[in-house]
Amino acid sequence: MTPDLTKPSTLPERPAAPLSVLLRRVVALTFVVAFVEVTVYMDVGRIYPGIMTGNTVQFGRSVALSQWENAALTGTAIGLFFCGCMCASLIRRYMKWPYWELLLMAAVLVVVTFVRLSPSLHHVVELPLVALALGMQGETLARFGGVSLQTLVVTNNMVKFSDAFIGRYVAVWLDRSRFEAKRPALKEVVLPGAAWFCYFVSAMFGAVIEHISRFGLLLPVIVLLLTVYDLRHSRHAN
Repeated sequence: MTPDLTKPSTLPERPAAPLSVLLRRVVALTFVVAFVEVTVYMDVGRIYPGIMTGNTVQFGRSVALSQWENAALTGTAIGLFFCGCMCASLIRRYMKWPYWELLLMAAVLVVVTFVRLSPSLHHVVELPLVALALGMQGETLARFGGVSLQTLVVTNNMVKFSDAFIGRYVAVWLDRSRFEAKRPALKEVVLPGAAWFCYFVSAMFGAVIEHISRFGLLLPVIVLLLTVYDLRHSRHAN
């Protein structure tokens, strides 16, 4: 018998993850990005492997002032990041479960951990590999419990936090009858705010670890493995 496709599906909806679980995943992935960013930034010298806003500003300034060496470095970083995102997108399309891409990212970071021991490989190998790895993370997970959130950059998260904070607390206090119905959920305030704060703390931590050990990038690898386990466990539980 042919099923009636005009009737709504009766399959139960997957339960939303609690705020504590969403917060754990945001903190974990933000830690990975910020730690990797500051580590590679110190290796390659004033070039961010994943913060393309700063690199684009530097690129434009360098071209305008005919500072061609710096323009070549920042332009290369931008081009590599484009390539990294495209490769990550292509890889994701062939995976049955997209979060496996985080395991590939972890594998790339293990390689980078040993590559960066040779200063001559910082620009020619380390930077392209990290651009690929960060592109993978940017392509993999950008929604947490219905909240759109990029752990790769924090500027948009600061905007989201500020808007949600005003909408949930200040606007309702000023005029409850007008704004109560549009009051943002708690997670819309907490998640982007936590993403910014964790980025800040993780960058500090990464800078400190860099002066203690050259194998600091193994910490983000461990966090990625734990995050994949967390996502996989939740998938089976649901």
